[in-house]
Amino acid sequence: MTRSTAFQFNRFELTILGILAAVMLLTRSHALTHLVHIPSTALASFFVLGYFVRRFTGFAGLFALGYAIDVVSISMLGVSDFCYTPAYAMLIPAYATMWLAGRYAARMPERLQSLPAMAVLVVAATFVSHLFSSGGFYFLGGRFPDPTIAEFLPRIARYFPFSLVSSLMWTGVAVALWALLLTARPELRRERSR
Repeated sequence: MTRSTAFQFNRFELTILGILAAVMLLTRSHALTHLVHIPSTALASFFVLGYFVRRFTGFAGLFALGYAIDVVSISMLGVSDFCYTPAYAMLIPAYATMWLAGRYAARMPERLQSLPAMAVLVVAATFVSHLFSSGGFYFLGGRFPDPTIAEFLPRIARYFPFSLVSSLMWTGVAVALWALLLTARPELRRERSR
């Protein structure tokens, strides 16, 4: 009996999943954020996941971890449940946008000349992701009486820049770490492309 390839990860993919899970546990669980404000790694984490782990089960696993962290944080750690509404489901397309953008970025050559195109991709994906998450919360969350597009547009101007900076910053950290790793172990480039 053979296991489905959807659940078979190579060691490198498991390492990436483990690192992203650890980062999510540290930043999303408020383990560190109650001491010092750390910008969210969520969007960048899903982009990086898409770049390295193309299986949907990787996406589903990281999303499930994020959901579990949120449930535990709200129910046991006293974190506010203000954002936990029926609109929480909009995080699925929001994070899927970043994951799919990461999958697309993985098709680009790994060279310095690809960085501007990859940065544009991260900006565009972050914007679409922000529309799903913030727009979903505003229009479907039930926290705002009579939501309108006219009232939503200033919210984009107010909250999107922070999401964008966070996404670009953490994606930049991932790119820098990957470049260092490729410098030390260039054979990883060939392994990943198999």
